[in-house]
Amino acid sequence: MSAMNQDQAGWAMMLRRHIAKPGWPRPVMLMAIVLVVLAGGVSLWRKVTHPKAAASVAEQSMVIQPQPFVSTISVTGTVAPGDNADVTAPFDGVVTQVGFDYGAPVTQGQVLVTLDVSDLRRRRNEAMSAFLKASQAAADIASWGTGPEVSRARRAADSAAFDLKDTQRKVEETKGLLDRGLVARSEYEGVLQQQRSQQGALASAQQDLNTALARGQGANRTVAAIDLENAKGRLAELDAQLAGAVVRAPVAGVIVRPPADRAQTQSAIHVGLPLTRGQLVGTIARSGGLAVLFHLGEIDANRVRIGQAVSVTGPGFGALALKGHVVSVAGEASPPSASSGPLTSFDAVARLDGLTPDQAAAVRIGMTANVAIEVYRNPSALVAPPASVRGAAPAATVLVRDAKSGQSHAVPVQIGKVGPDGVEILSGLKAGDVVVWTPPVTAGADGAAG
Repeated sequence: MSAMNQDQAGWAMMLRRHIAKPGWPRPVMLMAIVLVVLAGGVSLWRKVTHPKAAASVAEQSMVIQPQPFVSTISVTGTVAPGDNADVTAPFDGVVTQVGFDYGAPVTQGQVLVTLDVSDLRRRRNEAMSAFLKASQAAADIASWGTGPEVSRARRAADSAAFDLKDTQRKVEETKGLLDRGLVARSEYEGVLQQQRSQQGALASAQQDLNTALARGQGANRTVAAIDLENAKGRLAELDAQLAGAVVRAPVAGVIVRPPADRAQTQSAIHVGLPLTRGQLVGTIARSGGLAVLFHLGEIDANRVRIGQAVSVTGPGFGALALKGHVVSVAGEASPPSASSGPLTSFDAVARLDGLTPDQAAAVRIGMTANVAIEVYRNPSALVAPPASVRGAAPAATVLVRDAKSGQSHAVPVQIGKVGPDGVEILSGLKAGDVVVWTPPVTAGADGAAG
C-alpha cells in the first residue's frame, strides 16, 4: 500500500472511532469531523509536494579547465571632463556678450565671451608711447659715436688742439726773436703763459670728449636695450590681449562650469560681470575625452594601479558598458567631507576610451557611474566553484572524483584570488580533474523537511 493510501485509511479509521462515541452533540461531532479532515489534508499536501524534503540534494560536479579569471573592485563615481581645455579671461574687463551655456556643446572657434576694451585701448596707447621713446633712445645710443653731443665734444677738442699747436709755433718764433734781442722777455713769457692755458683747455676738451663717448657704451647701452625690450614686450602683450577680447573656444567639446575649488565667482558668466585676468570662465571637455572621478578606501587604494582596466556602467546611460583605464590614484588622503564622512578616502581618476557619437550623446558630465576596476587578471587559471572549496586557507580542500574508481577524495589546494563566481586554485588541481560537491540545503527545503 502506498504512503498516500495508508494516510487516507488512518484518517478514515480515526474519523469512524470519533463518530462512534456515544453522547456527543451533533454540532460538536460535525466540528470534530471538519478539523480531522483539514489536518489530514495538510499532512497529505506536504507529503505530496515534498515527497522527501530531508533527502540529500543531488551531487554536482565540474571538470576543471583553464579559463580567464578576473578579480574586480566596484566603486561609485561621477562622470567628469577628462581631456579638457581651460578657458580664461585674457585681461581685466567687463563682459559685454556671452555666447554659450554651461553643459552645452561648443565648436572650435565659437565665440564664448566678448570683453569691453576701452580701458585696454588706453593702456595700449600708453605702451605705444613708451615704446617709441625707448626706440628713439636705443637708436641714439646705437649711433652715439656720430651723434650731436659727441660731435660737439670732438669739435671742441679739435679746436683746442689747433689753438695749442698755433701757440706752440708762436712760442718758438718768440724764443728765436728773444735770443736775437729783438723782443722783450715779457712778451716771450706772455706767449708761454698762453701756451700753458691752451694745454689745459685741450686736456679739458679731451676729457669732455671721452665722457661723451662713455655715455654711449657699457651700462648706458645695456639700459637702453633693456628699456626697449620691456616696452616692446608690454606693447606686444597688450596687442595680444586686445586681439583676445573676443574669447573663442580653443577646441570642440562640452563646456562645463569651473570646479568649485577653482571658481572665483559663484554666479554664472553674464553680461556686465567684471572678470580679472586669468579668471577661469569654464572648462571644455574634448569630445570623446571623458573621465570618471571616484574615491577609494585605504585597502583598495593599495590594490589599484595606474593602467588597470575599468568597466563603467550607470543608471543614466542604459545598457552601455564603457571601457577605460585608471590614470591616477592620489598619494594623499582627501580631506573629510559631508559625503565621505570621517572615513579616509583617496581620490582616483579613470579615463574612458573614445566614445562613439551615440555613446557621447548618452553619457553626460555629472552622471553617476558604477566603476568595476580590474585589479587582477589571469588569462589561464584553474577555477573551482566557491561551493566546492572546503575550509579556508591554508587548509582548504576540494573533493576530486577518481576517474577509475569513481570514488571522491579530498585534495589539499592552495587558494589564490577569490571572486563571486569562482576561486582561483594555484596548486593541488590540474586540468581535467573532476571536482564534486553537494550544494547546501536551501531554506525552502529545510522548512519543508520540518
